[in-house]
Amino acid sequence: MELQESIEQFRQALIQQGASVQTLRAYSMALTQFRQYLGEVWGEEPELEQLGLSHVRQFLGWLHDRGLRRRSLQLKVAALKAFFRFAYRRGWIERNPARYLPLPRAEQPLLSVVSQEQLQRMLDGLPRQTPRERLRAAVLEVLYGCGLRVGELCALRLGDLLWEQGLLRVRGKGQRERLVPFGGKAAEAVRQYLEVRHHLRPRGDWLFPGPRGGRLGQATVYRWVRALLGTAPFGEQRGPHVLRHAFATHLLERGAELRAVGQMLGHASLSSTQRYTHVSVEHLKRVYRQAHPRAGDQE
Repeated sequence: MELQESIEQFRQALIQQGASVQTLRAYSMALTQFRQYLGEVWGEEPELEQLGLSHVRQFLGWLHDRGLRRRSLQLKVAALKAFFRFAYRRGWIERNPARYLPLPRAEQPLLSVVSQEQLQRMLDGLPRQTPRERLRAAVLEVLYGCGLRVGELCALRLGDLLWEQGLLRVRGKGQRERLVPFGGKAAEAVRQYLEVRHHLRPRGDWLFPGPRGGRLGQATVYRWVRALLGTAPFGEQRGPHVLRHAFATHLLERGAELRAVGQMLGHASLSSTQRYTHVSVEHLKRVYRQAHPRAGDQE
């Protein structure tokens, strides 16, 4: 089978499985680069069944020599492993050349942290007079109040507001649905926004419409979050994930169970949630130093 044809069938399968736009884009780019590499280095594009581990390893080495960061390299490996696993299960190849290919350890960046007090002041200081201001305030309150990914927030529809149950229905990675507690300041901000939503001339039932009435774009949310966090002296990161990290960290600091926080975040395993605990441990150490009579000033 031709490599290009098998890649296209793999892409269609990803779409049918409900893969996120980001995953589809990253995997497509990785496999396109793989094809281009084979054409440039080997002179011609081999058939799918002719590919072996040497082709895959040399491609990854070629990327590494060009200064690709470990996180990006990890995505390329994940794409190749998923593609060859798909091809093997379809019976297109007799052996999976990427089966035992290890995933490079990705860098774990230290996530920026906003204190509870800082974030309360920032959110309380948001203007909420015009319809656009109420929309922005509702978006930011929900991001922090529910710990959503930016893609999950933009995909919310009016029917996802389960007012009577105090829950928000969220579609996460792989279109997996979860229910997240929804109340307090986030619910109040959404109620205020819904009173004036019609002034934004929404098209369809997107909860948060964009400037033209359709679905709100992620770039707009990034811009609003950067503006909110712009003056906070806590690090370089200014994206929506800072609010998701704050949601998890602040819950853990106030005694929430790790597993429950992971469920609210939509994590498939506890290992994904544990990266949010480093700040909570520092918080516990700080409380101990301040409160224990024998703690002194030692770290």
